[in-house]
Amino acid sequence: RGATPPSSTPRSTPPRPRRRRRGVASHSDCVPLFYYINGDLRDHFYTTNFKELEGGKLHYKFMGVMTGVYATYKSGTVPVYRYYNNFDHDHVYTTNYKKWGKGGSYRTPDGEHGYTYEGVAFYIYKYPRQGANPIYAFVDPKNGNKVFSMNSKVAGPHSDNFRLQGTIGYGGCTPSANDGLGLTHPGDDGDDGDDDDDDDDGD
Repeated sequence: RGATPPSSTPRSTPPRPRRRRRGVASHSDCVPLFYYINGDLRDHFYTTNFKELEGGKLHYKFMGVMTGVYATYKSGTVPVYRYYNNFDHDHVYTTNYKKWGKGGSYRTPDGEHGYTYEGVAFYIYKYPRQGANPIYAFVDPKNGNKVFSMNSKVAGPHSDNFRLQGTIGYGGCTPSANDGLGLTHPGDDGDDGDDDDDDDDGD
């Protein structure tokens, strides 16, 4: 028998993978992210609760509103957890709960060491959204301390040796006008728009 002729039916072109559409950042339940710095301790503090440090106290200087975030979970957001080291007086913010968990501390003759888990500080989008901007993380290579900025080139005060690590997420929703504070980005002299995505903040 002769060879079977090739089929004249054209092969179907495989479908192109669908690109994920970027949703629009929600403005409901949006709150300001208040930013403080303690120059003596070189500690950076972020909170959605203005009553914690108000206009600045306990040697913390109020730097303004960094961006808009969420105090409660919204679809597409991830929590940013807060930890505190009572011995070093240092706050840590991270999306990596698997690494930090419930924290841990232990007492020694010279004080208490370790980090205490203080809960979820705020929520941000994990992936880009229309109307949201990257939140950049800068890290001190000496001790791993981390600060946030809306500018990929400027870490902010008391962070001269910090290096850009990447983005931890996206914020920038519009808080309610009733909060009485405008959106001011500390140290923001113009973002270059570089989207250096890094889902794992590594801290």
